[in-house]
Amino acid sequence: MPDQLVTGISHDTRTLKPGDLYVAIRGDQFDGHAFVRAAFEKGAVGALVDERFGWCEHPVLTVHDTVKGLWDLASGYRKKWVASPVGITGSVGKTTVKEMCADVLSMEGETHRTAGNYNNHIGLPLTMLATPETARFGVFEIGMNRPGEIAALTDLLRPKVGIITEICEAHRENFSSFEAIAREKMKLVERVSPAGTVILDRDSEWYAMMRGGTRASVVTVSFEGVADYVGRAEGDRVLNVNGFAFQMPQPGEHMMRDALRAIALGMELKMDSAAIAEGLLKFNAPPMRWEESEVEGVAFVNDAYNANPLSMRAGLRTFANTPGAGKKFAVLGGMRELGDVTEAEHAALGAFIDELGLDGVITVGELGKQIACSGPQAFFHAADAAEAARILKDHLAAGDRVLLKASRGERLEEVLTSFKEI
Repeated sequence: MPDQLVTGISHDTRTLKPGDLYVAIRGDQFDGHAFVRAAFEKGAVGALVDERFGWCEHPVLTVHDTVKGLWDLASGYRKKWVASPVGITGSVGKTTVKEMCADVLSMEGETHRTAGNYNNHIGLPLTMLATPETARFGVFEIGMNRPGEIAALTDLLRPKVGIITEICEAHRENFSSFEAIAREKMKLVERVSPAGTVILDRDSEWYAMMRGGTRASVVTVSFEGVADYVGRAEGDRVLNVNGFAFQMPQPGEHMMRDALRAIALGMELKMDSAAIAEGLLKFNAPPMRWEESEVEGVAFVNDAYNANPLSMRAGLRTFANTPGAGKKFAVLGGMRELGDVTEAEHAALGAFIDELGLDGVITVGELGKQIACSGPQAFFHAADAAEAARILKDHLAAGDRVLLKASRGERLEEVLTSFKEI
């Protein structure tokens, strides 16, 4: 068989393209080796398999561990890059900051970015291998849910710029304390080289620890405080940074805080402020992140992609402050992976909601039941999404608004689907 050029890497036969190298990965729920023949049938030019895989009539590369093999490929390819990689981690806002940074940098040159939330031990090397050799910039999201992950992923990426977003008690079930979560995130800034740059939030309670843990140059941001780049809100959709006004693509202080990091990155690269502003307006939020729609005159905000104590408060506050004469109902599911603070955090969220002045709250599911509210005029608990949709139908009319917010595993977007079907 003649040599064939590998034009891409894939670990999923559903999205594999002709010319790809297929990487067979053994997981808890599946074994990618079962799909090797299917990969070749779809046009794969080779497969990376482990030593337990049997004979195949197609070209295969056999290694001891295919995940390590994938990492070795990504590490070797990293050496060929022209791109300056930006690594982003945090508890809240990683994907939004990643998208905003990439949109801003794209005004300066070809920019590659993490697709969706491909930010783990499989997603990051795949994203690195998909980076064009000609790209000027690469913007990569680095995720974690247990200790040790940030350090390993950062060592693989070797970013020239590190950005920390907001930190809260997400994934707490795998960490002993809030500080342990922050220290795990700090592994990113610890590993940016002295020739690199880190962007840190002066408003964070972890700022001093982060700054003391890096050898890189530090650029600071703050909201209404003192920093290299200071953001001040002018209404709900304009952010003034060091005297220049930037239009926000979505409302809310949390959106401004995310944008402030992307603006600081652009300004550090000496980009023109007008170009940064134009890049920000290219931002298109991923699905279920403040995704707005209307059904029979009722406006829905689907922000149900994920949730933790910080993002719940930010979303609810922004929703409560949205102008409009109609009623405002929040439909809330549980926050997962909070470990031993689960009950306390859900109770605290209920107390926070009481102060917002919402017209109604519907909690959904077993975790949602722990959000105990007394302030809203109407408070309900629904066993599932379908019941929540029926409650909304009974209480809302054209001109009213609904926020959907919960951890991804709660599948709260099904409330919107059921509402449309009723």
